[in-house]
Amino acid sequence: MVADGTVTKSLEAWFWEPVKVSPLHQKRLLLEASLPLLEVEAGAEVLQREVCLTGRTTGRDYACARSLLLLSALPAGMREGMLEGRIGIGELLREQGVETYREIVDLGYLSAGERRDALLARFEGDLVSRAYRIRVAGEPAILVSEFFPLAVYRG
Repeated sequence: MVADGTVTKSLEAWFWEPVKVSPLHQKRLLLEASLPLLEVEAGAEVLQREVCLTGRTTGRDYACARSLLLLSALPAGMREGMLEGRIGIGELLREQGVETYREIVDLGYLSAGERRDALLARFEGDLVSRAYRIRVAGEPAILVSEFFPLAVYRG
């Protein structure tokens, strides 16, 4: 939960299975309110994404994530890669050679009864979560919230 590396690679090592990014939802939008964690005001353009990290062999979802990317804070190549939606954020950062700094801003626990949206309803049982901010060139650029189903990790 506190590692700040690429989640996809960590999951592949843990479960000994190739993991793919399964896009669920992606759209550009203008923020309706300021977002202090990205240090932006209402009206800023962001890319909202929802993905699952899925085992290529088993088809099991090991984690799901919801992200907000401040498009103006991303280098052109990364912005284009994110808009294509073909790979995960961590993989694209590595592929583009972008220097980043990740800050964990929240850790959480969600019981099965607390979930109220389609992304989290994909899982049965309890979840642990974490949220972190990614700085690109020193500026806040990406917010990621990840959700991990406890049952998958308990064996």
